Amino acid sequence: MEDHSERVLEGVFGVAKPAFVSSADVLQKLQSTFASSGTFAPLLQHQPKRTSKSDDQVFRMGHGGTLDPLAAGVLIVGIGRGTKQLQQYLACSKTYETVVIFGTSTDSYDCTGVITARANSEHITRELVEEKLAQFRGTIQQAPPVYSALKIDGIKACEYVRQGKELPRQLESREMHVDECTLIEWYDAGHHEFAWPGGDSPAPAPAVRIKLTVCSGFYVRSFAHDLGIACQSRSHMTSLLRTRQATFTVSDPPESLDLVTAITYADLDAGEDVWGAKLRPQLEGWIGANPLIQGHVNGRDENTRRKLAVEREFKPRQRFRGEWVAETKQERIKQQGGKYKGKWGRKPAANPVSLDEQHDAITA
Repeated sequence: MEDHSERVLEGVFGVAKPAFVSSADVLQKLQSTFASSGTFAPLLQHQPKRTSKSDDQVFRMGHGGTLDPLAAGVLIVGIGRGTKQLQQYLACSKTYETVVIFGTSTDSYDCTGVITARANSEHITRELVEEKLAQFRGTIQQAPPVYSALKIDGIKACEYVRQGKELPRQLESREMHVDECTLIEWYDAGHHEFAWPGGDSPAPAPAVRIKLTVCSGFYVRSFAHDLGIACQSRSHMTSLLRTRQATFTVSDPPESLDLVTAITYADLDAGEDVWGAKLRPQLEGWIGANPLIQGHVNGRDENTRRKLAVEREFKPRQRFRGEWVAETKQERIKQQGGKYKGKWGRKPAANPVSLDEQHDAITA
């Protein structure tokens, strides 16, 4: 039997996040699970000391894009050197399955919000919804929900709403690309278990399950809200499952050979014999594709330079605060607040004291 005890494992993998669990909670569970494991004991021994972190932040770990607590599905996680690749997953395509229920809309565009409008939904049929879905395919314009992390004047839009403040300006519509928008299940009124916010019994309105494959920055909640308006009614999102992100999927077995099944909470709870057997091959494959570069980064060999050039060429576009990240370094500095942002950008005192005045004060 092969000995894995001294092999340092790190890289990128997928976790199937349960609904109503935050992305930060997933990382915390992984930290506590991996800390005492034999699988990651070599990494714990060889990684740099993390003196600035709390005791429960054992490993350098992060995720490739937050998944809302309401949502379930693939959350991409990086550990060790894998954290350096997480940014590229922010811009990759994703596949979702969402349930949209008609008859009411909410302030958050999902079932966690407060009902803001009610409308008749008796005229909505499967045929009508399938007809309206056509306008959501391809390149579209989408307005983000006000309950979002997009910033206006340095403050998240959702913070304005929670504090009862008016937004300084409306969030602008953004160009999005939708590769797939398919109705996969229809629910007649009275034939489902989905309730409106604040209710316990099934809502007397139709609902629909839709599969979406979309670009980075797409808000499924906004889609759910807009679909109701397109059908001359109101609607909101009542459940969300991210079935795929990049090459990771919740399907077991995966739909194709180029996809990898995410580990589940059941795997983690079953013990290291279960989750280790699934995770180890993934991380070994990642290490093989991303060998540790020895020596100074400016002394890269020709193969490494060629690999980095290919990565730059095919790197997907990324967003910064709702806009596309600028192409050049100078433009990115300006986009992110300027060279002297933060403490270096503070204004001088209104009445600065000269050196001569300081000297006179000292000698007086």
